Amino acid sequence: MRSARIGAALVAAIAVAAAAFPAPLVRANNALRRAEASLRGIPLSEYRARRSAAMAAMSNGVFVVAGRTEEEFGDDLKYRQDNWFMYLTGAETPGALLILNPAAAPGERETLYLPPRDLNEERWTGPQLGPGAEAESHFGFERVRSTATFADDLRAIFRSADGAARECRIYAVLPSEPGGRYSREAAFVDRVRETLGANREPACSILDARPALTALRRIKSASEIASLQRAVDITGEAQRDVARAMRPGLVEYEIEALVMAAFVRNGAMRAGFPSIVGSGNFSTVLHYADNSKRIDPGDLVVVDIGAEYDFYTADITRTWPASGRFTKRQREIYQLVLDAQEAAANGYRPGMSIRDLNQVARDRMRASPLRDSAGKTLDGAFIHGLSHYLGMDVHDVGDVNAPLKPGDVITIEPGIYLADEKIGVRIEDDYLVTASGLEKLSRAIPSAPDAIEQAMASGAK
Repeated sequence: MRSARIGAALVAAIAVAAAAFPAPLVRANNALRRAEASLRGIPLSEYRARRSAAMAAMSNGVFVVAGRTEEEFGDDLKYRQDNWFMYLTGAETPGALLILNPAAAPGERETLYLPPRDLNEERWTGPQLGPGAEAESHFGFERVRSTATFADDLRAIFRSADGAARECRIYAVLPSEPGGRYSREAAFVDRVRETLGANREPACSILDARPALTALRRIKSASEIASLQRAVDITGEAQRDVARAMRPGLVEYEIEALVMAAFVRNGAMRAGFPSIVGSGNFSTVLHYADNSKRIDPGDLVVVDIGAEYDFYTADITRTWPASGRFTKRQREIYQLVLDAQEAAANGYRPGMSIRDLNQVARDRMRASPLRDSAGKTLDGAFIHGLSHYLGMDVHDVGDVNAPLKPGDVITIEPGIYLADEKIGVRIEDDYLVTASGLEKLSRAIPSAPDAIEQAMASGAK
């Protein structure tokens, strides 16, 4: 089975290399090895609790969701399960489906659907776990049935004993693509409508499950925080490799290659998002991803990266002076960005929102005597939001206007971008919201300007 096979490989790789890594990595590895009855670091009991909470939130209907298929990724991309599906099931099996039916009899409320085993196909993909008792035990489900029965089972839920149609209320992850783009969610909703009958009476109501699931996913459990911490630590290793290697003459993609090597070497599944390595003018381009410019002497290099570990991603940015030392102007800008980040983190109080923290950082920039070439305060050169939620998605679920709660994980990432000076500085760290304040998960990764220069000097030696 895919998840068991990959999970075992991760544990083995981490165990071989653990002695070379700092204590946080070793502690995370030991915790993973001690975990019992879990999938991707999350206990089966936690998956069950998530499904129970989802059913409680959608108790007046039936929830359905589809996992991803191999075909969605083609021949050149690595398969990755859908986050909504993974959150509720822990099942990475391609083509899997899920029905949660709160009104069903005990033992029939949650059903995972897996494709029947195909031994010929498994010669290409490796062994897969099919429907049946073994899968029920492995995934901790009441029932694991064949995907071939999904349509009949769904129709039966909304049919009375005499065959008459019953009231039909379906919760699904509704499409959220901009501009009417036809998404996989839209395709699945169309499939459900077709299964139940487009002309059935009474007609089926299709409701959005995202609000209920978002409320669950937003607050992170201890297991999720452990995975996020591991992702942060691995990303820190990559940033340290960048510091040791950075020098004029390299091409940005050579830095990206170092980042990916560090991710894989330390047991990450993949990058959580395309790595940004922007030097010179491109340090001022927020989502620059071409990574093809040769790094020039005197350039600042923004390295915005995040390792994904067990479906949870970090998001850490550091800005490195290519020549090993900041110029006076670069250091002034860098220090102001760092001051704005620290002002936001230290200024957090219970009840504040991401939007509130954004204002704290901007006020700190506005109060600085530093100016751009037109004489304007530098808060005007901070052209993006300060923060976002972090989790299974790099921009995870949550409302920036909502008061932050213990268990939220967020970034704090101020930046100043002066294109006419070829100066772009962004500093980004990851924080856990607690009852008393913010805990900096990335505190072990250097960010003070002296520490940045020292890390680069040690690499040069």
